[in-house]
Amino acid sequence: MAGFEIVTIEGEAYERGRQYGARAFDSIQQNVEVYLRLIEFHGGLQVAAARQAAGAYRPILAAHAPELLEEMRGIADGAGVELADVLLINARSELMGAFGEGECTALAATPQVTAEGRVLMGQNWDWYTAVAPEPVLLHVRPATGPQILTLTEAGQVGKIGLNSAGLGVGLNFLSHAHRGQGVPVHVILRQMLGCAHLGEAVRQAYAVPRGTAANVLLAHAEGDVLDLELTAADVDFLYADDGWLVHTNHFESPRLRAGDTGLLTSMSSLPRAARARRLLAAARGQISLHTFQTILADHAYGAYAICRHESGDEAELQRTATRASVILDLAEGTMHVAAGQPCQQPYRTLVPFHPVQPLLPPDP
Repeated sequence: MAGFEIVTIEGEAYERGRQYGARAFDSIQQNVEVYLRLIEFHGGLQVAAARQAAGAYRPILAAHAPELLEEMRGIADGAGVELADVLLINARSELMGAFGEGECTALAATPQVTAEGRVLMGQNWDWYTAVAPEPVLLHVRPATGPQILTLTEAGQVGKIGLNSAGLGVGLNFLSHAHRGQGVPVHVILRQMLGCAHLGEAVRQAYAVPRGTAANVLLAHAEGDVLDLELTAADVDFLYADDGWLVHTNHFESPRLRAGDTGLLTSMSSLPRAARARRLLAAARGQISLHTFQTILADHAYGAYAICRHESGDEAELQRTATRASVILDLAEGTMHVAAGQPCQQPYRTLVPFHPVQPLLPPDP
């Protein structure tokens, strides 16, 4: 794999979406087909029911993310699919329900513990290998607000990434007893990536109804790192008090962990977190891009490692692997991305907006 396709879109919402859909139409159509299969397998919804459930997100987005709903309309028209199909791709996590074994290791380090005094953050994105289309690197140049570069699945409006104001966003899926109907987490991530300040991004998580559990790792070029654990009913937060922060697929919040249902099925989340924490702590003061690359390529615990490889022992629609590895240098505004397992694929460096211009709130 040489690298993921860069899809640059610009202008107003509908036009951005139309450009996106036209550029990635083949992958979007394939994602519709495979997610209909995965949603039936994992969520128990057959095709008609899945499309109907996806359509139910339309009024939610109209109320809480109208600009992104317009962008999705453009994606649908550009790709030659129905709006419900684009909604389905963006709400695939909510429609599939609770997750099983293996799904992402995220980490961040603050200036006081990095070798060059900058904020670094990164993660492996582990996902089902049945999703054949490769992710895309979506470069958004909106009419107003920061530019965005996000690694996401074709048809989705956002996932892991950074923006031209120095903000970075990462994601881990979680499972919790709290469930509801709300804004899909991939839409929340895109809303966060559209923010100039860390506080604005935090507000996005609190301000909208949420339908599923997730963890969002946030960092800013100014030097701060924090973490938000989300459920449908609550939000809690973690600080990088030791200068670094690691998150996998279980709740760290004492208030929320009692409802954690993911540890019933995951044998890797706790060991991956322990391993990444120990490796970061050992490099304190000298943490670098190479440190992150080494941790994200780590194979301790074999099938349950940070760098995940597909197991042939599982059913086709249950097999997962590390599909991409991303490291962000927020001060430099760079994304280093490996198209597949980082133990096998080189990182490609992208500098989508330079220089980064952090926008700080005005003095009171």
